[in-house]
Amino acid sequence: MAVLTVGQAAPAFSLKGLDGKSFTLYKDDARMTLVVFFKTTCPTCALAFPYIEKIYRAYRDAGLAVWGVSQHDPKRSSDFATKYASTFPILIDDDWHVSKQYDPEYVPTSFLIDSDGRIAECMVAFNKAELNRISHVVAARLGVAVVTIAAQDANPPFKPG
Repeated sequence: MAVLTVGQAAPAFSLKGLDGKSFTLYKDDARMTLVVFFKTTCPTCALAFPYIEKIYRAYRDAGLAVWGVSQHDPKRSSDFATKYASTFPILIDDDWHVSKQYDPEYVPTSFLIDSDGRIAECMVAFNKAELNRISHVVAARLGVAVVTIAAQDANPPFKPG
């Protein structure tokens, strides 16, 4: 489990995206932000990314921002995002200054940050039940219909990071 836990204040940060734009936590218009720490060499991250994309598409218009925080360089991060058809912003943390603040023990690790700056949920690894639970939390807090993110498919229900 990551050092930061549910209920704690999420450290503010600013990172550049692959598009060159600066993304700053608490400076955007999102009602909630899902921050996903990942590595381009992580098979579990590759498994999780299509599901993270589904969360993004389901709730972006309701106020959820999703940011992938890559621990690799822009070229590798861009190739990864393209391969997995990710349309949410990919931010570059190749010097790990933000990763060190959040200190995820494994990747992928996702932090759902509420508009009050608190960590509302944390998810480590790939876990279909957790993806669906986070979907319920997001839908309830944003006042929209729940979308099933991880239905029965050929992928395993859980894969450690």
